[in-house]
Amino acid sequence: MKVLHVIPSISPLRGGPSAAVLAMVAALRQQGVEASILTTNDHGPGIDRSMPLGRWFERAGVPVLAFGRWSPPLRPLREFAISPGLNRWLAAHMRDYQLLHVHALFSWPSTSAMAQARMARVPYVLRTIGQLNQWSLSQSAGRKQLLWRLIEHRNLANAAALHFTSTAERDQAAALALPPRTWVLPLGVQLPDLSPLSPSPVESGAAQSGPTFLFLSRIHPKKQLERLIDALALLQQRLPQAPWQLRIAGAGEPAYLQRLQQQIARAGIAHRCHWLGFLEGDAKWQAMSQADWFVLPSASENFGIAAIEALAAGTPTILSPGVALAEAITAAGAGRLCDPEPHALSVALEAALGGPPAAMRTAALDLAASAYGWPAIAARLENTYASLLVEHNQLRAGLSTENGDHHTHPEPTP
Repeated sequence: MKVLHVIPSISPLRGGPSAAVLAMVAALRQQGVEASILTTNDHGPGIDRSMPLGRWFERAGVPVLAFGRWSPPLRPLREFAISPGLNRWLAAHMRDYQLLHVHALFSWPSTSAMAQARMARVPYVLRTIGQLNQWSLSQSAGRKQLLWRLIEHRNLANAAALHFTSTAERDQAAALALPPRTWVLPLGVQLPDLSPLSPSPVESGAAQSGPTFLFLSRIHPKKQLERLIDALALLQQRLPQAPWQLRIAGAGEPAYLQRLQQQIARAGIAHRCHWLGFLEGDAKWQAMSQADWFVLPSASENFGIAAIEALAAGTPTILSPGVALAEAITAAGAGRLCDPEPHALSVALEAALGGPPAAMRTAALDLAASAYGWPAIAARLENTYASLLVEHNQLRAGLSTENGDHHTHPEPTP
């Protein structure tokens, strides 16, 4: 089976969706699926100049083909990064693949890939990465409404299936006219080997007493880090002697980061807050494993891969209802659910000052291993691909018979 995954960016600065596609394709290849990735050299606010363009290379153990992107100078259109080279390559090679798995909407690579697949009659599935929920649709609403009317509605209507990573994500999109075939399949996590990681201080002079709250995510207004800062300021006012520290890991727009730092300074909690910058690899897992609680008060998360990674490191979570997996994690006894309103969040943080119970850490590890291991998820994904291809071929055969046309395009070989 030959499957092409199309995503606007694999930059770690883009957060969970970009990291997930690399892990997903790697897991599929271990299942024997000939999967690869088509993307651009997007790297957050800039471009990745170290990335080879127009030729296959390996990233995280999987084959990747990238083309240059050009961002329009108008701010409302900046995220709609155009890549003519990607389009030309797809036009020439679309029929080399049996199936496309497209990640994201409202972006040139994914939008144009679906349109080309429709014209070439190559089936495609779409992972919406939470872009069909109301919060996401309300951001840059004018641009998204225009794209929806012009092309995205047709792209969705003609998809072989929509891939949601949680039932909450699917339910949030239920108000839209969606294809009849949808399926829910979570993302996975590569369980870390934590034994080689040795503890090290975050920075010289960092307080080591009291619980450590970790915020590790792409730093974006959607994540509502401001509310966590406000909640901790309230906690400081009520219990000025209570020991705790907040570690903040991630990358974001410099102007936004500066506003957050100013907010922390005004709140009088700068001595308790430590900025770790962007973390990956062992440094990320070390931060996860050393924390007492992983905290994410996000307005909207279609999945929440960082929360699952925290569980895999044995760190319980404090999540807002906007994180799709929050209820499942809470039900498993691996974390707590909390309204992200600052007062309610401060009360939850106060209750967490004693640290998580040992049973909660055990539940976190058990849930990550049992429900979110990549091998089992990749096997289910391969089975879904096979089912969709059978349906697609049956539909094409039926249409050919009805039209009296027995000269269909041959299916590409793996």
